[in-house]
Amino acid sequence: MRTRIAALLDDRTRMLAAISHDLRTPLTRLRLRTERVGDDTLRRAMLGDIAKMTRMINETLEYLREDARSEAASFIDLPSFLQTICSDFADMGHAVSYAGPVRLPYSCRPRALSRAVTNIVENAVKHGSRVAVTLRLREAGHIEIEVADDGPGIPPALHDKVFEPFFKADSARQEGGFGLGLSIAQDIAKRHGGSIALRLREPSGLLVSMLLPPRPGLA
Repeated sequence: MRTRIAALLDDRTRMLAAISHDLRTPLTRLRLRTERVGDDTLRRAMLGDIAKMTRMINETLEYLREDARSEAASFIDLPSFLQTICSDFADMGHAVSYAGPVRLPYSCRPRALSRAVTNIVENAVKHGSRVAVTLRLREAGHIEIEVADDGPGIPPALHDKVFEPFFKADSARQEGGFGLGLSIAQDIAKRHGGSIALRLREPSGLLVSMLLPPRPGLA
């Protein structure tokens, strides 16, 4: 029974990945045709919908990817790593800042960890005007990456549920996606031997804390 269920899940996963991948080509054609629409208001609205659909497809493919799970670990300078992510968002016009040590070497899967932190920051900039990324060295050498925003926050009763794939706390907090961003981030944190927790921020906002072990046992 377990073997049959696993086979069905694998088939469904492959089918969803194939469908998501195949949708990219017609979406590209649709975007090119939309850009020739003469009505400015209609064109902007259509391009906005196409962009949302593209984000949903990319989010689904990222969730289903296997290559990130087999990525080899390597040493990085964690402060520089986080500052680069903050700079990328700042270049897009978002108020994202870094605070923490100047240097801190850490062994991880860089592409996967970058995806996890980027997902969290991306969620924060959607709902807050200012976002702070803070790196701390905790007891016994544990690493904490905290992302704080000043948005509306998420009710404590939903703090566990937002990590479930495809769950959306509400239309405002998870606009424009399938609700996979935090699920992907949590999966990556767990594969590094870590965890993610949410806390409310005073007077408003959300704190997302990723706690990583000093020497992650990568799964």
